[in-house]
Amino acid sequence: MRILFVVVPAFIAVVLLWMIVGAVREIGGLRALQRSGQETRGTVVASHVSHSTSGSGDDRRISSALVETVEFPTLDGRRIRAVPTYSDVGMLDRSGQDVRVLYDPERPERFVAPTGAQIGAGAAGTRIVVAVVFLALIGGFVAFSQSLINSSPF
Repeated sequence: MRILFVVVPAFIAVVLLWMIVGAVREIGGLRALQRSGQETRGTVVASHVSHSTSGSGDDRRISSALVETVEFPTLDGRRIRAVPTYSDVGMLDRSGQDVRVLYDPERPERFVAPTGAQIGAGAAGTRIVVAVVFLALIGGFVAFSQSLINSSPF
């Protein structure tokens, strides 16, 4: 029983660390596109609302996100039509609009079509902050539970 007070928090900590690694990689990828991505103009050829559900019963939540399909030419003349790797449009429908596109010249299907001059990485940053806070809470829980277990006469 005593080991569960370490194993379960350790498993949760590994998941949180994986979440941090994913968020850092996302931020790194976005920054790399800003530094060395090829800029061009594209057109939002379609957009649709994607719904996802999580939980069940009374805890069921439905979230919505606008998914764009953007078409743009590369420097070597290919036309790419795909969904951006990362999107910061929220629920802004830009169908038919001309948009700025930053793409990876080696893998043009990896691109972003930001709404502003900068690519926002707020969601990834928020994931990092939340994960660090939960890691601190888990560390406190483990330390507290171990001190209670060690001081227990049983």
